[in-house]
Amino acid sequence: MCLGIPGMVSRSEVGDRDFVEVEIASIRRMVHIGMLADSPIAVGDWLLIHVGFAIAKLPESEALSTIDFQARSGKDYREELDAFASLMEGEDRI
Repeated sequence: MCLGIPGMVSRSEVGDRDFVEVEIASIRRMVHIGMLADSPIAVGDWLLIHVGFAIAKLPESEALSTIDFQARSGKDYREELDAFASLMEGEDRI
């Protein structure tokens, strides 16, 4: 099963306006924000990420609640984090 997982924007000016750097579970990766073109995105914003794409902007309370729920769900959440970690291999973990 594939999940959308919340991540916080850690850097918004990365040279390509269609990408931002997002942190999820101490892993930072570039994600595409093209589907959110109508919403301004800034450092500290929470986004729902699915296979490298931001699919929604979330309030912080919803993002944290979702992270808590997903962390308790076990295997599916771990697999999604592993997929996010392997996305664009070669980028640094923090």
